[in-house]
This record gives sequence, structure tokens and C-alpha cells, in this order.
Amino acid sequence: MSQHTRKKLNAARFQCAVLAYNTIRWMALLSGNATLKRWGPQTVRTFLIRVAGKLLSGANQLRIKLPPQHLHPKVWEDWAALSQSL
Repeated sequence: MSQHTRKKLNAARFQCAVLAYNTIRWMALLSGNATLKRWGPQTVRTFLIRVAGKLLSGANQLRIKLPPQHLHPKVWEDWAALSQSL
């Protein structure tokens, strides 16, 4: 792989990271949840990994089934409500 190609790939990866960061921040700000507004991307990733659930597929869509008692239920509901309104 040439040096020029590597630079283009790094630039594209950087742009994807910036887009992902901005998307996470906007979702947190739009949620209206004070906890989410304080969280950074690393905290959001950790939160999403720590919430145990089952990924279900059907009717051409993916859904997550959560146990009745899971970590941070209010924060999860705020994320879910925001993503459903989009």
C-alpha cells in the first residue's frame, strides 16, 4: 500500500471518528437527560456494553430485549426514546 493511499485511509478514518463523536454528543444533548449530557463517548460505549440484552431480529428490523432489572433504566429509556423519534 502506497504512502499516498495510507494518508487517504487515515483521513477517512479520522472523518468517521469525528462524525461518530458528533453524533453521540448531539444525541446526548437532544435527549434532555442531565446524565447523558455529562457523558463522553467512552462512557457511552461502556454503558452500551454493560447493559445486557438479547438482540432480536424480525420484520426486517433489529430490536434489543432487556431484562426487567438492568443497569441505568432511565438513561436507557432516554436513549431509546430519542432514537425512536429520529
